[in-house]
Amino acid sequence: MIKHTPKQQELQNLQQHLLTTLHRLCPVSNGAAPPPPGEWPTTRQLAESNDITIYQARNLLLNLAGRGKVLVTPGPVNKSLRWYPSL
Repeated sequence: MIKHTPKQQELQNLQQHLLTTLHRLCPVSNGAAPPPPGEWPTTRQLAESNDITIYQARNLLLNLAGRGKVLVTPGPVNKSLRWYPSL
């Protein structure tokens, strides 16, 4: 079993909270295509819901996107990246 430092555990907890918030803000319907990216939650919405900065949220979410846990728009939509849980 891998042991994590307290900081690593804190980051994992924050990522899990972000995923939970993302699922709450955009429930995934069974097998349906995601809504248009303009309707996905913004980095700011997710950060504020988890009481962290937008920079922390973006960093954690980009890490989740790199691991295939979330989808991210390829560029800003109305000046903000948008996020959606992976199907």
